Amino acid sequence: MKALNRLVMISAIAVIGAAISACSKSPSPTEQPAASAAKPGVVADTVFTNGKVYTVNDQQPWAEAVAVKGNKIVYVGDAAGAKAFIGDGTDVKDVAGKMVMPGFISTHDHLIVSGWMNMGVSLYKGKTLDDYLKMIKDYADAHPDEKVIRGVGWNAENLGGQKPTAAILDRAVSDRPVIVIDYTIHDAWLNTMGLEKGQVTKDTPDPIPGVSYWVKDKNGNPTGHAKEVSYLQAYVNMGAWDPESMIPQIQQEHYKGALSFGMTTFLNPGIITPRVTDPVGTFEDYEVVMQYLKKLEDKGELTMRTFVQPVMKNPVVTTEKFISKAVEYSKTYNTDLLRSFGVKIHPEGTFNAMTSLMLEPYEGTDSHGSANVPPDRMMEVVLAANEANLDAIIHIDGDGTARGAVDAIEATRKAGHTGMRNQMHHIYWMHPDDVKRIEAMKIPLNISPIFYTDWAEGHLPALKMLGEERVKNEYAKFMGPLKAGSIIALSADVPSAPLWMAAPLLSVESVITRRDPLNDDSKVFPPGATGMTLEQALEAVTINPAWQLRMEDKLGSLEVGKLADIIVIDKNLFDIDPTDISEAKVELTMMDGKVRYQSP
Repeated sequence: MKALNRLVMISAIAVIGAAISACSKSPSPTEQPAASAAKPGVVADTVFTNGKVYTVNDQQPWAEAVAVKGNKIVYVGDAAGAKAFIGDGTDVKDVAGKMVMPGFISTHDHLIVSGWMNMGVSLYKGKTLDDYLKMIKDYADAHPDEKVIRGVGWNAENLGGQKPTAAILDRAVSDRPVIVIDYTIHDAWLNTMGLEKGQVTKDTPDPIPGVSYWVKDKNGNPTGHAKEVSYLQAYVNMGAWDPESMIPQIQQEHYKGALSFGMTTFLNPGIITPRVTDPVGTFEDYEVVMQYLKKLEDKGELTMRTFVQPVMKNPVVTTEKFISKAVEYSKTYNTDLLRSFGVKIHPEGTFNAMTSLMLEPYEGTDSHGSANVPPDRMMEVVLAANEANLDAIIHIDGDGTARGAVDAIEATRKAGHTGMRNQMHHIYWMHPDDVKRIEAMKIPLNISPIFYTDWAEGHLPALKMLGEERVKNEYAKFMGPLKAGSIIALSADVPSAPLWMAAPLLSVESVITRRDPLNDDSKVFPPGATGMTLEQALEAVTINPAWQLRMEDKLGSLEVGKLADIIVIDKNLFDIDPTDISEAKVELTMMDGKVRYQSP
């Protein structure tokens, strides 16, 4: 395992390494089961041979070769049998014992537009207020032509007890607008000129009072601290948002980075532009982005399978309008490459900012937090979505929201919607009673394991805001549902994590070790937490998310007839030690039968 400074950014398209389980060794690939193949006489376009092929297919877990014709797999078996598929025009890739497996799938990463949140100076390595101010000043000095200084990655727990105010940020830069987003990407910190250019005054209305709002001083003036994405309009006003140039730039950079990590398919749950909370702008931006992606698809330039969801965050939008739009989008965009898939409900903020809903008050307060989409409304949306044959994904941060989500999923099943694949994502806090209900109903989950560790010192707010007892009893309780049969997928939740942390193998390691793979000194958090086996973790980035996307018959394993989404890794993950994780690299990524990434 290597420390953070070993990692390179996506401009180098270098790769974050692989994760494994020390105590879990691979089944022997030497005794191959019978090969599976298409009709005799097929000449393949591509043959991967002499590999350690991990198929994620229980009926044929290991093979030596895979053959591809067009965008389909036509053979999985031993190297000798693959020779029948090799002709004059076949591209034979002798992988010389390297690992071959299905392309990685994520069901929760905002790869299309969200990169605007991670532009500018990276503050993730900062440990103190002085660190942050120096990093911001140094960046501003090095970029004199940037009209707005942007950044991301600060943690309020590192401010030494001080509040993030414009006056403090002015000490770093005062002659240009500054807006730096915190490590959760939900809060932001602006300097005085940022407030001025952002047109934020004492009369500026809060987008969602009590949830998404500007912190004010005793005189009602904004302090410079924006809670729960209340900063979005200010970001636009100060001239930091340029959709015509930024949307293509971000999409192309993110796809290149994700492909270098072996990701071939992802779900983008909500188009996260600065207008995501605007009841009109959110639909306008969704349509602009989908039309842009459709043009890429039509030109053969869409390099990843892209599933997208409209998101309900602002309760001003009626359930009827939201569902009707979602149905319209799902009919318009419905191919194996580009699909509008179901709906997402984003009902709250984050526990770090006390804007997520808790059953019991936050430590030392009378506050239970809040929800912009309260539980009764959430249930209404889930029922309406399922009635329209749309799966619903629910963002879960607080245990109050978790209970509301379980209630909604239980209610919709009782209403007869037993075939829907409604999911709970993130699941930071869940009351033990609700964990048992999730286990009983086998509710599908998506988790971002890096967030459950001490990465970026994110464990400190958990302990401070909710206390050791709740951390012990409620925090990141996904192992019980896993053992009970819940289908669980892993994601990084970009941009809450920067793109260079989106490598699925990073999540694989983290969910096995329950530690931060980027920090040699990381400790298991919560103390005593246990993780998945390597087999379980690999299923959680292949066949499980394929099932969550209703694509398990086409993706997620290497089987004859399935789509040819295939990756090559330089080491067999079952044969390496966790301390060697960063040595494993994705060397090739094929999506839809075409090589989309190959390491230099």
